[in-house]
Order: sequence, then structure tokens, then C-alpha cells
Amino acid sequence: MADAAALREALKATVLARLAGTSAHDFLTSLQTPKDLDAVRPLLLAVGRNIPSRPLVGNFADRSSAKVVGLFGPMPIGHWTTDGAARAWLIAEVADASESAYAALFRTYDLGDTATRVGALRAINFVREGDAEPALEMVRDAGRTYLNELMEAAWLDSPFAARHLSDAEFRKAVLKAFFCGLAVERFEDLEARADVELSRSLAEYADEREAAGRPVPLLVWPIAALHPTPGLVCRLLGKLEHPLADERLTAARALGNALDPRTPSFLTERLSRESDDHVRAAITQTLARL
Repeated sequence: MADAAALREALKATVLARLAGTSAHDFLTSLQTPKDLDAVRPLLLAVGRNIPSRPLVGNFADRSSAKVVGLFGPMPIGHWTTDGAARAWLIAEVADASESAYAALFRTYDLGDTATRVGALRAINFVREGDAEPALEMVRDAGRTYLNELMEAAWLDSPFAARHLSDAEFRKAVLKAFFCGLAVERFEDLEARADVELSRSLAEYADEREAAGRPVPLLVWPIAALHPTPGLVCRLLGKLEHPLADERLTAARALGNALDPRTPSFLTERLSRESDDHVRAAITQTLARL
């Protein structure tokens, strides 16, 4: 497993590279990290004053692929800001000097404001591993809120959450993320951790949304189709006739996940009538998988 100190240095270097030539760069370079956890709070305030909240990845085209390596694997950083990354580094640096890094992170989280809590949640991936319970309790607490910033930091782009949440906790997180409008595709190992129970819950969620006359998030269907419940494949075949191309595209991709041997004839017939190039390509790819 990678050395946590080296991972933190790499994170700091990423922030410094983005801040090159600014006073914020000089501030972060000269920042002395305290050994006492209580002394970090005024420094976190100073981070907010001295480091701007700009995208950590400057090139827009690079944001979807940019990553830093954390203790449990690569972490996408396209949604991070410079001040947020600096907080995560500082909190991790101080917590890792404590006897129990995760316990120190929990204490920082418990007494912190929203920005500090986001930093502590991200810092989980940059300290040495120990008893996971204090870190898991931070993730659970963030999931009990309705603050998008906390839920995103707890669940999305987090290899720690993907590895440590129980199956029931993972299912609950995905469902709440859909309910709150979060970018569910940013769950690490989403397809690998999806199971029959999640598919059943997503089908029920879709039923409730449609009964209320509300749109169903498109990503529901490809995830639910990984373990299709009775009637789901027929439902997806019906969606191939939807007037919106995005709905047809999603249905075609979801049928590729369902891998139902009864569908090729329906897909072939629909392909002959499909006018949208993206949908045609998706149907062709699905047929190739069957």
C-alpha cells in the first residue's frame, strides 16, 4: 500500500502547481503544519482567506479525467477547488501525526464547519489506515444530512467509501444520491457493487417518480438493468419508442447491461427504424454483446 505521507505531498504539489505565481502559492509553501489538532482551526480559517476557491484542474477538458492517488486508489479531482484541496491536505497532515489518524479526523469533522467537514471527509483517503469505524461514522453522518457538499465528499469519487460501506449502506447512499440529485455516476465501483436489492429499490423508485408525474433520472435504468427485476426488460424495450433520443439511448445501453437473450429481434427491428446516430450506435453495441 502506498505511503500516506507521499500521497499527501503529491496532493500538495498538485495544489501548488495550480497556484503557481500567486500569493496563495507563497502562503501554502510557507505554511507550517502544527502537531496539535486544536491549532489547526485558525490555519483552516487562514486557508479560506489566502487561497482562492478556483477549480483545482485549470483546463476544462482535463477535469473529467484528472486524478490524484489516495490510499485506496485514484481519486477524481475534477470537481475539487484549490482551497478545498488545501484544506484536505492540511487536515490529513495534522491528523496523521496523531496516534489514531481516523479518530483525529472524526474530531476535526465533529467540531468543524461545512468546509472543514468536507476537508476531513476527503482527508480520509490521505492518512494511514487504522480502525475504520471513526472514518465510517463521518461518512454515515454526512449521509444523514441533506447538504450536498457533505454527501458528495462522503460518497462520490471516494475509494474509501466504495471499499468500506456495507452493502446496505451503499444501497442507501445510492438511493439518497438519486433522491437529492447528486451525480450518481461518480460513485466508485458503482457497477461492481450494484446488486439485486439495489435494482429492486431503483425499480420501485422509478415507479414512484412516474406515478407522481416526475422524470426518472436516466442513470437509474442502466444500474437497475445490471440485475433486472421482472418486467424491467419489457419496460426498457418500450422506452426504445420514446420520443426523446436521450431516453432511447439510455434504454439501449441499459439493455446491454441486462443481457437478456430474448431481446435481439426487438433491437434489430428497432434499429431499422431508428434515425438518431447515437441511438443506432448504442443499439448496435448492445446487439454485439448479446
